[in-house]
Amino acid sequence: MIRYIIKRLLWLIPIIFCVAFIIYALIDLAPGTILDTISTENLSPEEYQQLVEQYDLDKPMIYRYAKYMLNLLRGDLGRGEATGLDVWREYTSRFPATLKLAIAGLIIGVALAIPLGIIAAKNAGTWVDNLVTGFTMIGISMPSFCLGLILIICFSYKINIFPAGGFDSGIRSMVLPAVASGLLMAGTTARQTRSSMLEVMRADYLRTARAKGVPEKRVIRKHALGNALIPIITSIGNTLAIMLAGSAVVESVFSWPGVGRLTVQAVNSRDATLTCGCVILTCIVFVVLLLIVDLLYALVDPRIKAQYTAKKRKGEKKHEKS
Repeated sequence: MIRYIIKRLLWLIPIIFCVAFIIYALIDLAPGTILDTISTENLSPEEYQQLVEQYDLDKPMIYRYAKYMLNLLRGDLGRGEATGLDVWREYTSRFPATLKLAIAGLIIGVALAIPLGIIAAKNAGTWVDNLVTGFTMIGISMPSFCLGLILIICFSYKINIFPAGGFDSGIRSMVLPAVASGLLMAGTTARQTRSSMLEVMRADYLRTARAKGVPEKRVIRKHALGNALIPIITSIGNTLAIMLAGSAVVESVFSWPGVGRLTVQAVNSRDATLTCGCVILTCIVFVVLLLIVDLLYALVDPRIKAQYTAKKRKGEKKHEKS
């Protein structure tokens, strides 16, 4: 298992190189430069040319990319071209807000998705199943910015229960963005839960458990759900990784000061250094979280853990023979 973890982490190196190159290429192809953000009308042609040389805009994109990667190899993410602030500090100062929103959305999404998926699977083909399926389709297909605006109109302007945006120490400011994120997660996860539960509901071991007089709730909770957890964990893990990476649309709609909104601001200002730093750190968070999800499989399913153990024993035997 340790070898598997090391291999997965080593894959981060080519991923980071490729992601950084794509970011620099896209920003170079996009109209405008960082000078459109920081320059003023009072700049003389000589001062403007100095800024061009300062930000290496008179050199090819590949030069700026290589210069950035050399600094990155030294552990320096650089400073934002528009703000002059350290990229690492900017990211870490915004990440707690994204983490709070992701955890709140995860709690809401899982609390809705798993019970709804189980109910739909138990009542497959009935109006209850159709109702849950309709809810999941709305959650999957509705754009997050549309759902966010609906929540703001209903609960901020019409009823005036929650603030329309921003962030403070209270829970009220977190409710609407968390609900928007959670409902989007609930749609995908509930559908996956229903599909996984349908595959195991008619299994022989469940019939045996019912024949032995095991209560139906325990059959569903312990036997059926336990064996259907792997695809459910995959769905939850993927969605949580996206939320931790910074849900740019939700954070922008609700003016949430998280990583996603910071990345959007960096792209709008054509700040290549800040954009690249945010995306690279986001990739690291994404890969590490998916690695944790893969390792959870061994805890949920003993057969996967046995495979890791068998491979380890084979390696030890080969080592002893040699």
